[in-house]
Amino acid sequence: MKKTNIVLAATCVALFHAVASAQPAAAPAKSGPASKPAQVKDLEAKIEAVKVTAVVTAIDPANRIVTLRGPEGNEFAVLADAGVKNFKQIKVGDRLVVEYFQSVVVDFQKGDGIRMVSEFDDSARAKAGQKPGAAALRRVTVVSNIWAVHPARGTVLIRGPYGHFAEVKMKDAAMLGGVKVGDQMKVTYTDAVAMGFTPAP
Repeated sequence: MKKTNIVLAATCVALFHAVASAQPAAAPAKSGPASKPAQVKDLEAKIEAVKVTAVVTAIDPANRIVTLRGPEGNEFAVLADAGVKNFKQIKVGDRLVVEYFQSVVVDFQKGDGIRMVSEFDDSARAKAGQKPGAAALRRVTVVSNIWAVHPARGTVLIRGPYGHFAEVKMKDAAMLGGVKVGDQMKVTYTDAVAMGFTPAP
């Protein structure tokens, strides 16, 4: 009787292994963070380096934000990268050549009635040494009225979280369809980051 039980148990174990090996291997579970590098790469592809001559109209030293008036009279703000060593020497009225990475819109939709809300998300930051630098991919979400629309450049002017103007560029100019000055929009965008300030000739 015992011998029969042993043979039966061995047969069951062999059958179980045969069935298990015949099943297709389960696909490894996809983790959420694995999608982030692609998102960062996509943002990097849209961010462009720009060099303009502009006049400094305001400085926020606590947040390292410099507001500038560009060659077309447009006012915009940039975040001074930690690598900008002469930041403390910059003064209102200075005429400078500014090298910076443009701000790019990640999400653009109608506002929800709240006058102003802002939040920061550092999860999409590039690693140090990657284009365009660690600070540039910090994402900011605000609800703001549209102050200016530039279809040819694919940009709009909004109020940033510290009250400064931010000129933000659409990933796709079609996102501006039907948008006009005064519209309230909820905008998620990357900071515009200045990599250098030099005196204009």
